[in-house]
Amino acid sequence: MIIVSLVKECLQQANEKYYRKLYETNQAVLKPFTFAPYLKNFRFAEDEIYLDELVLTFSSPDFEFMLHFYNGLRKVSWFRYKQYEFIRGRVRMLPEQTIRNRSIIVKTQSPLLIEDENRKPVSPERPEFAKHFAYMADTILREYRGKGLRESLIVTPLAMQKKVIKESNHVFTETHGPNRYLYFTTYQGQLRLEGHPEDLQLLYQLGMGKRRGQGFGLVDVIRG
Repeated sequence: MIIVSLVKECLQQANEKYYRKLYETNQAVLKPFTFAPYLKNFRFAEDEIYLDELVLTFSSPDFEFMLHFYNGLRKVSWFRYKQYEFIRGRVRMLPEQTIRNRSIIVKTQSPLLIEDENRKPVSPERPEFAKHFAYMADTILREYRGKGLRESLIVTPLAMQKKVIKESNHVFTETHGPNRYLYFTTYQGQLRLEGHPEDLQLLYQLGMGKRRGQGFGLVDVIRG
C-alpha cells in the first residue's frame, strides 16, 4: 500500500485531472500498469521490514500513465507514508522487449494471482489454471483496448512455487479490526505462453492475473 500511495502522489503532482479519472471517477476500472518491488538487504522485525534500499520496476503500455507518473516521480524527491519516510534515488527508463514470436517463456518478477469465479486461488497444478489465466488475460486486454484476446491463449506452467502474501490496508482494518491482515495465495516461477504476438506484447507490458495495480503479475520475457 505504500507503493500504491506513492503512485497516487506522483499522479496528483503531475496531473490532478488524470489522477481523479484513474482513482476516483473510474475506481473499478483495471489500472493500466503493474510493478514489482525489490527489497535490498531486508530484515524482518515482527510486522515491519527494515531494508537498505527499495527498488521499484514499473511497466505499462499506456503512454499517458507513464508520462504523468514519470513527471510526478521527478517532482517527488521525498515521500511520507504514516510514520515511514522515503527519499527518492535515481529514476531511469529500462529497455523493453518487443515480442514477435507466438510462443514465449516468462518469469514472474512479482507474485502471480489467479483466482476462480468465487475468488478462490487456483494452483498451477490444477487443470483449470490455464482457463482462469486466459479469462483474466482476456479481461485485462478488453479493459485496456476495448477488445479481448485476438486468439486463444495457451498457458503452460513450467516451474512454479507457492507464495502467500500478507497485506493490510485501512479499509480492511476498519471493517475487521486492527492487526488483521489479508492473505493472497500466489505463485512465482516460469510459464510458457502461446498466442497472438500482439496479445503477448500487451500482457507483458500490462502484467498478468489479478491486482496488477497493487504490485502483482509483472513478468520478464526470458525466451521468445
